[in-house]
Amino acid sequence: MLYTLNSLQDAQQLYRWFEEMRETQPVWRDEQSGCWHVFRYQDVYRVTTEFSTFSSEVRRFPEPHTENGRTRMGRSLIVMDPPQHRKYRDLVAPAFTPRALARLSGRIATITQELLDDVKPKGHMDVATDLAYPLPTIVIAELLGVPTSDRPMFRRWADELLSQQLSDAELLDERTQRARLSTNFQEMLDYFQTMLEERKRHPQADLMSDLLTAEVDGERLSMDDTISFCILLLIAGHITTTNLLTQAIRCFDEHPDVIEELRRQPELMPGAIEEVLRYASPVWRLIRAAKTDVTLHDVTIPAGTLIFAWVASANRDGEQFSQPEEFTIRRSPNKHVAFGHGIHFCVGAPLSRLEASIALPMALEQLQGLRRAPGQPGELFAGRLLFGFKHLPVVFTPREAAPKTPTHHSFQTSERTHANNL
Repeated sequence: MLYTLNSLQDAQQLYRWFEEMRETQPVWRDEQSGCWHVFRYQDVYRVTTEFSTFSSEVRRFPEPHTENGRTRMGRSLIVMDPPQHRKYRDLVAPAFTPRALARLSGRIATITQELLDDVKPKGHMDVATDLAYPLPTIVIAELLGVPTSDRPMFRRWADELLSQQLSDAELLDERTQRARLSTNFQEMLDYFQTMLEERKRHPQADLMSDLLTAEVDGERLSMDDTISFCILLLIAGHITTTNLLTQAIRCFDEHPDVIEELRRQPELMPGAIEEVLRYASPVWRLIRAAKTDVTLHDVTIPAGTLIFAWVASANRDGEQFSQPEEFTIRRSPNKHVAFGHGIHFCVGAPLSRLEASIALPMALEQLQGLRRAPGQPGELFAGRLLFGFKHLPVVFTPREAAPKTPTHHSFQTSERTHANNL
């Protein structure tokens, strides 16, 4: 089994391993870590949906506590089970409704245009660092109310956290988790505590202020829990979109006819985005814990053990998808599980789809001759969780950017506009 991805060749080996495991050992125990793994679509679907049997309350980060008077991590939405999960999810769900997101379309297009204008005269760019990372980061930062000047800090925190993905065995060792993650988290915790204390004194029209006034069962969120929400939205709110955008460009490059087809028929883009999500799932796997002894395919998984549901394998399962190894933008139906399923379906999925549906057509239209840079393979996120590029060099025909208009779309103006729309 391959635990770390360093190249697309590694990914192809892993996909072949998935196929072998689906056929021979659909429920498998890793002797080294003691964790269980499932690979078939129906099993992944069940494990990620049936919360009464498979719990999301898995320790991925240190338990909340206070140390020397300093705030520590609170509860996280992604590791909650019902009924608590529903109550907390309802706090952030309004920010991601179709009505709320529709009002962001213009701002997403403006940000995308600014990013493209910066690279068009050059004839080359890094898709990851010049477009796929900054676009969702700016969007989620503006929703939260994070100042533009602070975004470089978030890039550093995100990069460090993503480079410190824990092995399966380390997930079971809380002391290892603290040693690996505490410094990074403490910086973020201190930052958001300062920002939220300022919002208490001077509320603004942003998500941080909304969370401070939100209630669950008549009670306000604790400071620790509010901080936890902010960190989750910041990190999870951009990385899936970053991976989706970089993998889309990679998939389109490997299928040049697709680029021309999408330019001729832009209405095909939503289907193309769904196929990228299936074919190159941005998240490799999800984690659950068995609440009771449970039997899958005549194999009994003991209560309390961790189960890895391989989303990327499920999305290549031939029992669910015809010709699963083919990249087909007209695929229908396409019931992939790239964003999970059930109560833990990614709350930010509509925003991710919206950003991709705006940014990708603009990139294909304005970057003529777009293709991967020869001799530069790109750099994947190494690890066991994510499938996206840290760097993806491309080239295209240089083109002068349109003259810049007055910057009435500044961060402050956008923030006020967003407030008025809400």
